[in-house]
Amino acid sequence: MTDDAPDELERLRRGVLRIAREADAASEALPGENELARRLGVNRPQVRRALALLEQQGIVRRQQGAATTVDPVALRMGVRLEEQTEHSELLARLGYTPSVELLDSAIVDLPTSLRRNLSPRVPGRALRAVKRWRADGVAAMVAENHLALRDGFDGDLDPAASVFEAAAEVWGEELLWEIATPGLQTLDGDAAARLELEPGSPCLTLEIIGVVRSGLRVLHAFEWHHPSIVRYSLVRTIPAPWR
Repeated sequence: MTDDAPDELERLRRGVLRIAREADAASEALPGENELARRLGVNRPQVRRALALLEQQGIVRRQQGAATTVDPVALRMGVRLEEQTEHSELLARLGYTPSVELLDSAIVDLPTSLRRNLSPRVPGRALRAVKRWRADGVAAMVAENHLALRDGFDGDLDPAASVFEAAAEVWGEELLWEIATPGLQTLDGDAAARLELEPGSPCLTLEIIGVVRSGLRVLHAFEWHHPSIVRYSLVRTIPAPWR
């Protein structure tokens, strides 16, 4: 591997990170460099470069003469509930190979139950898109998005495109922030089938309201997350006792 092969280094980093996740789940140290090289089909210098990147991120701890260990807190910090991130980027950050597929899309009337969560000035038509993200081929998350369409918009939206890009195209301004409400749901037949899990399986849900720069609430999204692909963390501040 040479310095002009960043894609190959990133692929290797993801491979080591995948093994680090497995080691953390088993409360074990990482395998030695020789074993990592064998499992990943590379040589030891390449493994060392990938480990150095993960050490810079605080995810692994290396000490001469001792086993390389995983810092479970640093591993969780890679996925923050308060961060607005494309899910493919989030999965890649965890070392997965992500993919996304469009399951269904249509221009629809906004359901009354959703309209009450969006701004009163938002029109009643929306692009509905249902997408599924995969991590290393395993169904990781399904999202049902309703993006309100402003009056007079006659653009040709790609329902498979990023919702952030679509919102900017429809409203002429970017999604600036989101209100995300987590929940827990046992999957019914349809949701279970989309996540490729047994009916009755528990999963994390997120209901999301997207807000553009002008303050208009224009997006409603509902997400179902596979229970074992991503573990979210939330960073909270502790006020000083004298406040």
